[in-house]
Amino acid sequence: MNAQSTGSPLIRSHRLEAPRGSFMEHVEVILIGDGPYVLFDAGYPECIPELLSWVEARAGDGLDKLVLTHHHFDHSGGAEAVCDRFGVKAYAHPLEMRLLEEERPSLPVLPIKEGEFVDLGEMRFEAILTPGHSPGHLSFWWEEERILLGGDNVLLPSTTAVTAPKGNLGDYLESLEKVKKLAPRLIYPGHGPVIEDPIGRIDELIEHRKMRDAQYLEALEEGHDTPAKIAELIYQDLPERQRKLGASVIELHLERFVKSGEVACDDGRYSLVSSL
Repeated sequence: MNAQSTGSPLIRSHRLEAPRGSFMEHVEVILIGDGPYVLFDAGYPECIPELLSWVEARAGDGLDKLVLTHHHFDHSGGAEAVCDRFGVKAYAHPLEMRLLEEERPSLPVLPIKEGEFVDLGEMRFEAILTPGHSPGHLSFWWEEERILLGGDNVLLPSTTAVTAPKGNLGDYLESLEKVKKLAPRLIYPGHGPVIEDPIGRIDELIEHRKMRDAQYLEALEEGHDTPAKIAELIYQDLPERQRKLGASVIELHLERFVKSGEVACDDGRYSLVSSL
């Protein structure tokens, strides 16, 4: 598995290939420091042997803590193994802690809140709350170098899955704008290569959501009145499992239009509201 080149020798990103049947092809775990070290995210449970070997080869017994950007299994699957092997604690946002308690009750997690810092020698990463993909999703901002560890907030080349019930599209779009205002030089994502044009990529993601909004409204106008029907129309080339995920995304888009008054919902069926 390839270790990506980075914009700082103090940041190492490693790609763990996803198990067969996963939505994503891989996940990135990030090790920062020059001794001691901090690990951000812990990959899939199926990747634990490779993860432990990679961390041990670079950090030895010098790992200081594990920080989780969010609770999803592809980022927290190896957390217990990392904590046990290296004798460290895991940290996450309080909203994610509750979700981790439900999914990984044997994993003790300590809180890290927005505005708090992960300090390591000359490196100081500020926790930035970037919800949408998950309620307590955190990104980490190294202001001096203008580098962001972005988790799943800004990805390349894929888009971020924002799905019901825990996802929130409005929060996600606000998070993109929040990151854009930071004007990062580089973003190290949870999936995909290092993003060397963060502002350009964020603009692309915002435009992509606008394009999807237009598609979904057009589908409603044509009489496709449920997220599942719209997904069948727009994502007809995707496997059924991915179409179901797409329907969950569409539901969040439509609910935003319901709140704005542009769309009505009656017993799970959506329709455009006449402007007359």
